[in-house]
Amino acid sequence: MYASTSQSNPGWILTPYSAVPSRSLASFPRIVSAVAAIQRLRAIRFIPAREAVAQLAVWQESSRILQLYRRYFPQEFTHSTAGTQVPIQHHEPGYSERELEFLNLVDQRLFPLPEMMFDNERLPSIPIYPQGVDWEDEPENIRLSLRAAMALVSGDDWMQWETWLSPHLRPLSGERDWKCFAELCRHTKGLAVRFPLLLELVALDTGNLWLDTSWDASWEEYPWEEEAIEYLKKEWQEAQRIFAQLDPLLDRMDKHPRYWLTRLVKLWNAAIKPVAVPS
Repeated sequence: MYASTSQSNPGWILTPYSAVPSRSLASFPRIVSAVAAIQRLRAIRFIPAREAVAQLAVWQESSRILQLYRRYFPQEFTHSTAGTQVPIQHHEPGYSERELEFLNLVDQRLFPLPEMMFDNERLPSIPIYPQGVDWEDEPENIRLSLRAAMALVSGDDWMQWETWLSPHLRPLSGERDWKCFAELCRHTKGLAVRFPLLLELVALDTGNLWLDTSWDASWEEYPWEEEAIEYLKKEWQEAQRIFAQLDPLLDRMDKHPRYWLTRLVKLWNAAIKPVAVPS
C-alpha cells in the first residue's frame, strides 16, 4: 500500500517511484545532468541584498496602489486591461500603466496631483501640490484682489495704493485686532463679510492643508494608504468650499477695484488695536 495524494502528500511526494501511477509520471520535472545544472546556476544573476529589498518595497507599494484602485474605482479596475509591470528606466522604477490609470482617476475625482506624478518617476509618497497663494510668483501674475490682500498682510508698499484709493486713504500700520476685524466685516452687507477669509487665504492660515502649504515649506509625507487618501480627499473638499466662498468676492474686487479696495482698507484701518498710553 502506498501513500495517496492528499494534503499531507501533495504530488505523490511520499510515494515510491515504482508505485506512482503512470499518468502522474509526466508531471515530474525532467532530470538534467550535473553539468547542465551548474551552467544554469551560473547563469542566474544574484542581486545585492539592498537592491533586492528595494525591489520588494516597490512591488509591495505597487500592490498596495492597485488595491486602492480596486477599492475606490471598482468598475474601472474591473474593466482595465492596462499592464501591471513596473517599468525601470535608468535604474529607477516608474509606475505601471494600471497605476497611472489610478493616479489619473485620483487627480480627476479625489484630489489634485502634480504633473510630475506622470513623468515615469516613482515618488516615495503622495505629493502635496499647493493650491493656495504662491508668494514666490511675480506680482503681475497675481490677480489684483489677491495682490491687495497680500500687500495688507505683508505690509509691503508695492501695491501702489494711490492708483486705487483716494488721496486721504491709505492702509495704516499697527497691530491688528483680528476679532474686531471679523466683527466689523460681519456687520457689513454683502460679500465684504468674506474679507477675513480672504486674508486667511493669502496668509496661508485657513487651516486647510491644500491652501496653507507652500512650495518652500516642509511637507508631511502621506503614504498610499486608505487613511491618508480619505484625509486628503476631505481636505480637498473643504478647499473647494473655501474657493466657492471666495470666488464671487475676488471677481467683484477685480471688476470694481476702487470700490472694493476702499471698503477693505477702511475695515482694515478700523481694526487697529489702540496704542496703550503709558500712565
